Amino acid sequence: MTRPSEVKPREGDLPAALFKDWQIGAEFPELRFTITPDVIDEYLSVVSGTPEAYVIDGRRAAPPNVVAVYLMAVMYRKYPPQQGGIMIGNTFSFHHPIWADEETEVIGSGRLEDKYEKKGRKYICYSVDFRRADGQKLTSIVHTSAFPE
Repeated sequence: MTRPSEVKPREGDLPAALFKDWQIGAEFPELRFTITPDVIDEYLSVVSGTPEAYVIDGRRAAPPNVVAVYLMAVMYRKYPPQQGGIMIGNTFSFHHPIWADEETEVIGSGRLEDKYEKKGRKYICYSVDFRRADGQKLTSIVHTSAFPE
């Protein structure tokens, strides 16, 4: 089992990436982790989810957004966290279930899609794809955050 805290640096652990450091098109190094039935159950308890809500053809699945807790860890491998970031929005695309009754090795990879300034605020937009180790795409997320500087 890989908890997000095991792979996600904390603010202040490393010198923070500043807006000027972000390069459009920059690829993020792969992040490998394992989602287990215990991770899924813990996620369900935190979001007040019910296992019965996630059944596909009689088989229990994880909430499809369970990978969201690993999203920033993928980006942080290239750009360490800066204090004061504000999450503006996420767009999810779900492609294949993560089964709740097995361990799933996941590979997260992504890239910086855009950065811009608007009304005095600095924005970054990045995408992350989560795939199983066998290549099956699970989820894609496009994320936008604003940062001070």
